[in-house]
Amino acid sequence: MIDRNKKDNICGIDEMEPEPTKTFESDDEEDYDDEDEIDENENIPFWRQHLLAILVAFAASTIVHFHNQHPTSASGFLSGLSFGNSVDTHDHLKEFSRTANVSFCKQEIQPPISKRLHSMDFYLPVDHFESLLTLYAADLNEDDSYVETDIGVSGSSKEGLVASLKSNEEFQCLFEQHNNNPTGKKIKGTTYFYKDPTLEEIYPELANENTLSPIMVKKSSNERKRKLQQPPLTFTGFAAKFVNLDINPVLLYWDGKGGHKDSRKLVGEIPPMESIGTATMPGHSFHVTPIYDPSTVLKHWVLTSDTALVYYEPKNTEEMTEIFKAKYPKYYAMYQRQMINKAFSRDYTVVSRRTWLGHFPRPFPMHHIHEASYIGQEHRVGEATLKVASVRPRVFTIENFLTPEECKELIRLSLEQGLTESTLHSSPLATQNRDNSTRSSSNAWLSRETSSLTKKIYEKTAELTKIDPELFQKFHESSAQHHSIAESLQVVRYRKGEEYTPHHDFVSPSINKRHQPSRFATLLIYLNDVDEGGETRFPRAVNNYNADGLEIMPKVGRAVLFYNTLEDGNLDDLSQHGGNKVLAGNKWLANLWIWDPVIG
Repeated sequence: MIDRNKKDNICGIDEMEPEPTKTFESDDEEDYDDEDEIDENENIPFWRQHLLAILVAFAASTIVHFHNQHPTSASGFLSGLSFGNSVDTHDHLKEFSRTANVSFCKQEIQPPISKRLHSMDFYLPVDHFESLLTLYAADLNEDDSYVETDIGVSGSSKEGLVASLKSNEEFQCLFEQHNNNPTGKKIKGTTYFYKDPTLEEIYPELANENTLSPIMVKKSSNERKRKLQQPPLTFTGFAAKFVNLDINPVLLYWDGKGGHKDSRKLVGEIPPMESIGTATMPGHSFHVTPIYDPSTVLKHWVLTSDTALVYYEPKNTEEMTEIFKAKYPKYYAMYQRQMINKAFSRDYTVVSRRTWLGHFPRPFPMHHIHEASYIGQEHRVGEATLKVASVRPRVFTIENFLTPEECKELIRLSLEQGLTESTLHSSPLATQNRDNSTRSSSNAWLSRETSSLTKKIYEKTAELTKIDPELFQKFHESSAQHHSIAESLQVVRYRKGEEYTPHHDFVSPSINKRHQPSRFATLLIYLNDVDEGGETRFPRAVNNYNADGLEIMPKVGRAVLFYNTLEDGNLDDLSQHGGNKVLAGNKWLANLWIWDPVIG
């Protein structure tokens, strides 16, 4: 049911040839490099190069086949299912509902608190009712991975699940639509989408004619038309998402700049019914292969920003549904969730004019989002002042977040712990070849408990973001879902000539995670003045004067806060950012990533 009262649920390459990054799980100006290449050693026979991968794939296939042929059965709703969590959750999760911002009732939904959220209708195939049932039942029973709920729907507990939701008004509306629906008719739902502000809203001082004399109105109108115009951006990158609808895992490759076998690079492995994301450019091409035979191309795509969400589906929907129902009940539920997401994404893209990068349904962010209505807008929080540097994406600068002495101390702590060379996403299927021209640096990770200074940074960040400070503390080390919502503080050093090309910080979670965790916000702190270069760049920032987007100069003690998630729950593609090449001296910075609603 749509939460109408809970305020906290709503806030709120070269330059032209970026290397794709594996998934959306990217760190800020320091990340695991995902530009991984195949081992091209021609002197080693193919079977020897890939023997381990073939054996692993065979064993995995055998296990999966056995598991799906012998699914767990459910004897009854109350006796066969065991829901709930064994560990107490953070208080902010106790009322969590993945379906909170979705309605299937006919009455008008009340307007949300945020003025930028607008209602939209969406339509889902009526045969996806069972999958929608699992979403509501999992919310009711706090089944965070859908394991028990999926068993109940596929077994004898389906009627029990329906009965348990009798008091849920939204589910009952859905149930009535399902029961009273002619064959082939779709189920209608309502939710919200985030509507981008216009340039007139972003630059109100240029759009406002109220103070002008009649003689100046015409001239000002012409001048305003010229000024309030987005220059064509030099950077045309975007986020792409690939979904694997096969029962077998596949490898995703970028074809590379050369367009030949030796130029391709491994993006990553996509498990069955899951997805992977990458930053790319118009015209870049990708393909998927079996994990045991990277030489066999299963599917090939050439991407544009209008086709950024792609699916690998070896058979048509009807055939896939029959196969899953008959042989793979475990994957059937996941497949249906992906089909719901696919159907919703079409309606969302038509209305919002942006790609749906999340998994439907995803509730509004649970944490506060600072308003960014226009460039230069300021918010006073404690002793800090947040100043809007960009509205699209939502970026703030905070001067003197740390003192110069505190910055020096943070550098000292990182050196004391020891800087290590940037690590890579490792893959057992390919040799990882690092491309230092794309990004390179050294870093250290400092926990909240490292010193009184690191503890102070977490406390100041909680105050700055208006998030409960208790959520920045670790309650239970053993469970990621009952963990601090903030990662360890990452201190990074860039030397002369080092950079990091544009990337995203957000994460694409598993389709089977009820909380749909992702990086919600990024706090970046500059620890020194850089002699030359090293600017933080948002190359797609909407503005009326710069074709290169937004660039922020490093300044000791200055912090930058930006959001990776939109108010409607979608991941913000425009949050793509990078670190320009350091031209002189060193660049030191610290990154702190905040998750919503939990760390995944």
